[in-house]
Amino acid sequence: MNSTAAPAAPTLDISGTRPIPFWRLVLVELRKTYDTRAGFWLLFTIALLISLLQVVQLVAFLVQDFVFTTFTDFTGNVWLVSLVLVPMLPILLVTTEWTQRTATVTFAIEPVRIRVILAKLAVAVLLALAAVVLMFVVATVCTAIADLAKPELTEWRVEKEFLFVGAPLTVLTTTVFGFAVACLLLNTPAAIVLFLITWYASVGIFAAVAALIPAFADVFPWVTLQVNVLLLADGAPSDAEEWGHLLVSLGLWIVLPLAVGLWRILNAEVK
Repeated sequence: MNSTAAPAAPTLDISGTRPIPFWRLVLVELRKTYDTRAGFWLLFTIALLISLLQVVQLVAFLVQDFVFTTFTDFTGNVWLVSLVLVPMLPILLVTTEWTQRTATVTFAIEPVRIRVILAKLAVAVLLALAAVVLMFVVATVCTAIADLAKPELTEWRVEKEFLFVGAPLTVLTTTVFGFAVACLLLNTPAAIVLFLITWYASVGIFAAVAALIPAFADVFPWVTLQVNVLLLADGAPSDAEEWGHLLVSLGLWIVLPLAVGLWRILNAEVK
């Protein structure tokens, strides 16, 4: 009896296929930020609020008498708003892959998941810097109009530490924090709620605990992310203790959640 060998199983050899360039992954992730209704309207709302708040402040200055204004005045309030709005972008960028179940397609096209995550982080950083640039561009225009209308009450006083260090660092830090929370939870509503609770409520909660337990007062500056981030508005920490407070709070609220989130993404079963 003659026996024939079973045919070899077909194989797919991709060893010679060039990987997707990282810049292309970044462009794809950037498109995802505005190619959906939620992403587009979030970008539009952030840009609108950054511009509108400064325009309202300009109008209030023009209609009042004996009110002095500076370039820094036009950036102060809108900067605080941007610390909350801009981190929503990476939260949506990361979580929508899982809530809308597009991760299957994404990781099928690019199986190396860490490259996709790094591309999302790069987009988050770029959008954060773009928000800072927009804030200062609109502030420049508003200050110029104020100077033309009331030159005696307008001053081009620029705080260089805030302009070149404080504003970019604080916006970038909160953006990365939102990114870390999104990686940890992979759920849009939950990530937004946790971000807001940590950014706002945690300070009040820790302050209340410190009032009830005096010993916790020494721990308070080490665990409050918002306080340490806002101090960056005046520039980098000036002594070792402030550096310690900043690094410990960053490690607790950003590095740890990000590490757990990355582990979860890299090992999760995509359905």
